[in-house]
Amino acid sequence: MRKLFRIGIAPMLALSTAGATLVLTLGLVELIGSASSRQIEADIGQSLAELAFQTTDKLDRGMYERYREVQLLAERYEIAENDVPIVRKREVLASMQDTYPYYAWIGLTDTSGKVKVATKGMLEGADVSKRPWYAAAYREDHLTDVHEAVLLAKLLPNPTNEPKRFFDVAFPYRDKDGKILGILGTHLSWQWARDIDDSVLKPLANRKSVETIIVSRNGRVLLGPDQYKDVVLPLTSFDASRTKKNGYVTEMWPDGKRYLVGYSQSQGYRAYPGFGWTVLVRQNLDDAYRPVYRLKSRIIWGGVLASIIVSLLLWFIARRVTGPLRTITHHANELRHGKAACMPAIDSHLNEVSILEKAINALLVNLQHKEAGLREMNATLESRVQARTEDLSKAVAETQIGERRVRAIIDTALDAFIGVDDKGLITDWNPRAEEIFGWSREEVLGRSVSKTIIPETHRHAHERGMERFSLSGSSGVVGKRLQLSALRRNGEEFPVEMTIGLINAGEEHFFGAFVQDISERKKIEDELARERELLNVVLDSIDVGVVVCSRDGDITLFNRAARDLHGLPAERIPPSRWAQHYDLFAADGLSRLEPEQIPLYRALRGDVVKNVEMIVKPRHGRPHFLFASGRALHAQDGSNIGAVIALKDVTELKESERQLEANERLLRTITDNLPVLIAYIDRDERYQFANATYEKWFGIPPSAIVGKTVKDVLGPELYEEGKEALHKNLAGHPVRFQSQVQDPSGTRYVEIVGIPDFREGEPEGVYVLTTDVTAAKRHEEELSRLARVDTLTSLPNRRSYEERLAEALQRANRTGGGLALMFLDVDYFKQINDTLGHAGGDIVLQEFGRRLKRSVRTTDVVSRLAGDEFTIILEGLHESCEAGLVAEKIVDAFMEPVQVEGKAWQVSTSIGVAFVRAQVIDLATLSHQADTALYRAKANGKGQYAIF
Repeated sequence: MRKLFRIGIAPMLALSTAGATLVLTLGLVELIGSASSRQIEADIGQSLAELAFQTTDKLDRGMYERYREVQLLAERYEIAENDVPIVRKREVLASMQDTYPYYAWIGLTDTSGKVKVATKGMLEGADVSKRPWYAAAYREDHLTDVHEAVLLAKLLPNPTNEPKRFFDVAFPYRDKDGKILGILGTHLSWQWARDIDDSVLKPLANRKSVETIIVSRNGRVLLGPDQYKDVVLPLTSFDASRTKKNGYVTEMWPDGKRYLVGYSQSQGYRAYPGFGWTVLVRQNLDDAYRPVYRLKSRIIWGGVLASIIVSLLLWFIARRVTGPLRTITHHANELRHGKAACMPAIDSHLNEVSILEKAINALLVNLQHKEAGLREMNATLESRVQARTEDLSKAVAETQIGERRVRAIIDTALDAFIGVDDKGLITDWNPRAEEIFGWSREEVLGRSVSKTIIPETHRHAHERGMERFSLSGSSGVVGKRLQLSALRRNGEEFPVEMTIGLINAGEEHFFGAFVQDISERKKIEDELARERELLNVVLDSIDVGVVVCSRDGDITLFNRAARDLHGLPAERIPPSRWAQHYDLFAADGLSRLEPEQIPLYRALRGDVVKNVEMIVKPRHGRPHFLFASGRALHAQDGSNIGAVIALKDVTELKESERQLEANERLLRTITDNLPVLIAYIDRDERYQFANATYEKWFGIPPSAIVGKTVKDVLGPELYEEGKEALHKNLAGHPVRFQSQVQDPSGTRYVEIVGIPDFREGEPEGVYVLTTDVTAAKRHEEELSRLARVDTLTSLPNRRSYEERLAEALQRANRTGGGLALMFLDVDYFKQINDTLGHAGGDIVLQEFGRRLKRSVRTTDVVSRLAGDEFTIILEGLHESCEAGLVAEKIVDAFMEPVQVEGKAWQVSTSIGVAFVRAQVIDLATLSHQADTALYRAKANGKGQYAIF
């Protein structure tokens, strides 16, 4: 294959030069094209961004003129003054519309949004208060973005039948004092923007192959290609204009084409804040990069032409230079085929050709001498190989005899034998291995020993050990007896005992392993270990101390609980030193036990020890009260082998008994001194406990109460009153209620709490606590009264007023009777308060309340809400005039001056009256009517009343 692709030097130089020229040309094209593309993109992008900026500037300046015109118009005398005739106002508006025809409509509204005057009389009298431009002008937002016509759609001519669109400029117009009199609103036709597009943008687009799009603040296309009109476009250029304001980007548009887009956001001009429009000027990338494409094409064709010319020139020169080389090649082929014995002289002016000719001839002479020497050496080697072959045959025969002996030993061995090479592959496998592992010799030879007999959990460690041996030539397991897990053919893991030997054969190494199945032995050992561990765990986990001694009386076992009871340290100590850490006493805690009294030694003598009380006192711990039980231990033949004793710690039980007695004394002391009746009543309604307070309240000692029924102690009348609560309490439900009881001191208000006593989920009785709440009850009643009375005038306050008005409304709604609500206040009370001070004002308010009370019936409710605000509720009326008579009476009651600190002050009141009869009305509505009537009365002058 290589011969097929061999070519001469001349063609190779020509093709290499052409290829290099083409590669350089293409690299130059790419470099120039990339640099040109970036430069052209930057130049065109800046041009488009500048064009977009000029467009937004032109729009902003044009809109500034309209914005300023409308602002100045709103300040003109003819617009702001009400005495200017409507006809004159309309002439001013029409003059402005004639000056700039893009004003589709100009109008003036009043403060309610009604159009007073407009150009051509359109929409005069119409309500425009709901239009966005009207409300925005009040917020000092004078611009409304492009929108379709609503009210003017049917009034303006529309020859094209396209939807009319406007953008609005509106300003409030004011009187001399700055008060807003209405809104001057203008609708500018969107045709203004179209005319700018036709006169400026389209000629520019046709000349530079660009398109201009105007986008609103929310991304909707206002002006541009027809397919994008009124469409919200998700464009990178629009998003960039929100932050960078002016620049250019390259992006994909919805038509699937990539464009270079310059953008600029409207920033307003001077006082004109701008609509926030964005102008996008785009140019197709293919149009933008067309000069680059033409430059690349010219460079490529020039490079191709240059490569062809240079290649032909080099091919001609190479033919002249390589002529002598072709002659040398011809003579070399003749030498190779034996047609010549030496290289003839070559006629060439090149020094290199002469040197090559002499070197080839010298090489030929040297090769001829070496060939003769090789023939002589070959004959000598053949005779030596024959002699060595005969010696090797004899050695092989002796080795085979030794191998048969070793094979017989291995095959008859009681242990499995496995041979493994240094790569971990099985090389030998005896019959015993077949029995143990389940694999035949033919199946395992050549298999990996790791994957055959090593469990997967140990396989990685085995393979790492083989790797370490291959690197170091030594192993830590050779010559050692190991116990580990092996794997049978059926996947069963079992324990084995293995001895590994290393066989070195020159540079090769082999391992021989004898394996013994120790499953049965391991099973027995594990069973014994489990039983021993179970016994130790049981002895250490129980809370009963266990002590064992031998038949000679030597202590052999203290379990964990026994060590804790006797205060033995955690670390191991000789049994002979155990007694140094504790003392044994009788149940009284004072008499030390003699050896023959110790329960363990008694059991060793043959006594059956059962719940013998004793105390063990550790040298460094608290004493323990114990129950000791035990007996002697006997072997199967009946001989005594020792004794065992169990020690149960009842220290807490003894302590609990003492604590219980102390708690009972403490509980009796506490309950007898509490000012609360405390009792326990069982399921038969009999008292099982009563504290000494019963004797203080009722004169009956607790001993006379315990054992009696509730009915016997409380009496039939009081028992019947609380019987239902008692039965509910005894059924397991907590109860709490208030009642009255009679005792020698009088009537007591009491609060009774019943708490069920559950035992094993069933109620066995109840704890009853009775507390005297007489003082709290009376205090609560007093607080309730104070919370509903105004402290200054002693009249009902707002809270009481709302409660009584709600009750009166319910009665009126239910019976259909008449009801009147009066709202009153003191005229000029602030001046009175400021003049007389708060103390004087309080005197006026007190006298005001007294005169109101004297002016109405005793059944009518006079209340003070706050400050100088008072109310009166009149019930049982038939007509509203009856309420009017009461109001006149109240007004007359204040004809007499009020005496304050010896001085007479004239005080009057204004009254608002709300009357209702035979209709359902709520409190809020009635109050609102009375309040409205009060304001009417004040508007009519002080000292007046008004009925709603």
